[in-house]
Amino acid sequence: MKGNLLSEEAGDEERKARETRIAAEQKLDSLRAHRRDLFLTVNRLSEEVMDLQRRRQSLNDEVQNWHSTFKALGDKQRTLKDARTRLMDQLDELMEALHQKKSSMPQGSPRHKSLASEIAQMEKEQQTKVMSLKEENALIDRIRQLRLKLADAEKVEAKWMEAEKATSALKSDADALRQKIAQTNAEMNKLRAQRDEIMAKVKGHLAEIGHVLTEIRSKGKARSELLDKVKQSGEEIAEMGKKVLDLSHESRRRIDEARRNYVEHGETVRKTFLAKEARERSADENLTNLLKNGKVELGFDSEVGQWANAHGTRRKGHSAQT
Repeated sequence: MKGNLLSEEAGDEERKARETRIAAEQKLDSLRAHRRDLFLTVNRLSEEVMDLQRRRQSLNDEVQNWHSTFKALGDKQRTLKDARTRLMDQLDELMEALHQKKSSMPQGSPRHKSLASEIAQMEKEQQTKVMSLKEENALIDRIRQLRLKLADAEKVEAKWMEAEKATSALKSDADALRQKIAQTNAEMNKLRAQRDEIMAKVKGHLAEIGHVLTEIRSKGKARSELLDKVKQSGEEIAEMGKKVLDLSHESRRRIDEARRNYVEHGETVRKTFLAKEARERSADENLTNLLKNGKVELGFDSEVGQWANAHGTRRKGHSAQT
C-alpha cells in the first residue's frame, strides 16, 4: 500500500528513514541490554556489600564481646593485684614482727643439756673416784656452780622456746601469706595470658574488619561508577528512544500526507467522473424527454436536424409530407 501511496522520491526517503529507524531500534535494544547488565552487576555488588556489612557487623559483635570479657578479666586482675598488695603488706608486717621477736630473744644459745651431762659426770666421779677432801670440796663447788648455771640456762631456754614458738607462728603465717601471694600471682599470670590471647583475637578481627571495610569501599566505589554508567546509559536510551520516536512520527506523517494526497486526488477524480456521468445522464434524460414530447424524431440527416434546430418550425409529420 505504501508503494501505491508514496511517490518514488518519497518512497526512497521512506526506505532510508526505515533503515535508519531499524538501526536506531537495534542500537536502542543494545543499550537496553547493556543497561540491564549494568543493573545486574549493580545488584550483585549491592548484595556483596550487604554480605560484607553483615560480616563486618558479626566481627564487630565478636570484638565487643571479647572486649567485655577483656575488661572483666582486667577488673579481676586489678582485684587480684589489690589483694596481692594487701598480702604483701601483711607479709612485710609479719617479717617486721619476726625480726623484732628474733631481736628480743636471749643472747646466746641454751646449753642446759650439756651442763646437765657435765654435772652428772662430776657426780659420778664424786661417788666412784677416790680423792682428797680438798679435791672433793672443789668438785662439790664446781657441781654447785654448774647447777646454778643449769638453772639460769633452763630459764633462758624457756624464754628462747617461747620466742622460738612465737617466731615459728610468724614464720608459718608468713609462709601462708607467701603461698597466697604465689597463688595470686599464678591467677594473675593466667588472667594475663587470657587477656593476651583475647587481645590477639581482637587485633586479628580488627585487621579483618579493616580488610572488609577496604572491600566495602572498593565495591561501593565500583557500584557508584556503575550507577553513573546506568544514568548515562539511561540518557542515551532516552535520546535514542526519542530518535526512534521522531523517525516513526516522521514516517507516519509522510504516509499520512501521502494518504491524504491520495484521498484528495481520488476525490477529485471521483467528482470529475461523477460530474461527467451526471452530465451524460442529464443529456440522456433530456433527449428522452424531447423524444417523448415529439420535439425530436430519430432518423433525420444532419442537415434537416440542423435546419430544424435553426428555425425551430419543424413540425411532426412534415417529413412524411415531403
